[in-house]
Amino acid sequence: MDLPPAIILDTISDFCILYFKDTKHDPEAPPHFWVIFPVNPVTRFSMTIITSQIGKRKKYYQENNKALKCLVKITNDIFDFLNRERESVIDCNKTELLSKEELIKRIDPMGPCEIKTIGKFPSFLKRGIFSAIDQSPLIPPATKKIIKDIHKDHAI
Repeated sequence: MDLPPAIILDTISDFCILYFKDTKHDPEAPPHFWVIFPVNPVTRFSMTIITSQIGKRKKYYQENNKALKCLVKITNDIFDFLNRERESVIDCNKTELLSKEELIKRIDPMGPCEIKTIGKFPSFLKRGIFSAIDQSPLIPPATKKIIKDIHKDHAI
């Protein structure tokens, strides 16, 4: 039984990986894995993409060493649904704050929308993501502050 994205998002109370096709991406692009965590219990989420195309990400940030350091490595040893042949990275430079309504608009209604991890998100990975967000030269200071204020326990 497929649940509507609004109901799925209502169940997110901590870090998770959400699998969906982003309406902002090329229509031919496949669905992606996204790290999602609540920033405000009612209205806001933070979202950042997981990609296995590490070479492209490194090339994209090659002139910005600080941004390059904000790619958090992740493997299928941590989450077995990730590509088994390659490492992936969480691109914390692409972290966005979205309201529930904005996030629903980003989820293609014709594609999948599925939470891949509930209650299984390692604390070391949370700390790594918060640290990378905080160090990213591409994330606005106001966004960093909002995330830090809500997630003080995990922030470094």
